[in-house]
Amino acid sequence: MWDQPVVPNRPPPGAPAGALLGVLTGLLLTSIWLYGAWDVALAVTAVFAGLIAVLFAGAPGWRAFGTGLLVAAALAGGALALVAS
Repeated sequence: MWDQPVVPNRPPPGAPAGALLGVLTGLLLTSIWLYGAWDVALAVTAVFAGLIAVLFAGAPGWRAFGTGLLVAAALAGGALALVAS
C-alpha cells in the first residue's frame, strides 16, 4: 500500500515575499535589456509576463504575491534604468 504524503495547509505567500522577489526580478530584467541581447531580453520578459498572468488569472490566492512581484519589479527596473542612463 502506498502512503499518501501529508501536505500542510499553509496560506500562499503575501506581498512582502513577492516584493522581495520582484526587486531581484526587476534588476535582472532591466540589466538584460540594458546590457544583453534584445532576443534574450524579450524571451525573459515574456516568461515573467506569463508568470504574472498565471498568478493573476489562475491562482486567486496568490494575487497579493503577484501584485507585490509586479510592482516591485517595475519600481526596481525603473530605478536601475534611470541610474544607468
